[in-house]
Amino acid sequence: MNYIENIKKTFGKLSLKKNLQKNFRQVSVHNFKSAQTIGIIFNSPDDESFTIVKNFLSFLADNNLKVIALGYVPDKKIPENLLLRKGINFFCKKDLNWYYKPKTEVVNQFMNQNFDILIDLSLKEYFPLYYIGQLSHASFKIGRQSEQYQYQDLMIDIGKNHSIDYLIEQIKYYLTIINQ
Repeated sequence: MNYIENIKKTFGKLSLKKNLQKNFRQVSVHNFKSAQTIGIIFNSPDDESFTIVKNFLSFLADNNLKVIALGYVPDKKIPENLLLRKGINFFCKKDLNWYYKPKTEVVNQFMNQNFDILIDLSLKEYFPLYYIGQLSHASFKIGRQSEQYQYQDLMIDIGKNHSIDYLIEQIKYYLTIINQ
């Protein structure tokens, strides 16, 4: 990463820290039975991974959970095949300010939703997703364990099995047994 990128990320982290001081959320552990609303954030995967994400969204909807998903595309524009997906919104690099803070109304609405559970399905560290996850008002946050970005209430160590289907399998397992 070059010098300018480091400066941008430093300003982004300072902005996040400032916003976190004003952000209050009530932490409450939820499972599939106690939750009513779930927010999902993820980075734009390949076609196979995107199918897995869509199947997970269907699984949640089939279990009478209201689900809203937000995907990040680390490119200047969102590919046509990802547009107009019901229940899934996307944002991309052009939707970020110069220090990587998301600046669209869709993202602001997502962060201000009072989800029972926020699930982070990202397998890579992207500052915009970290920013959203940190400022989300969700009661219970779950995602993979990350050394760089830690904000979840429940972090899942996926070890060397770095695949989205394994992460989802683990999330299903823990959200089924937790708080029974």
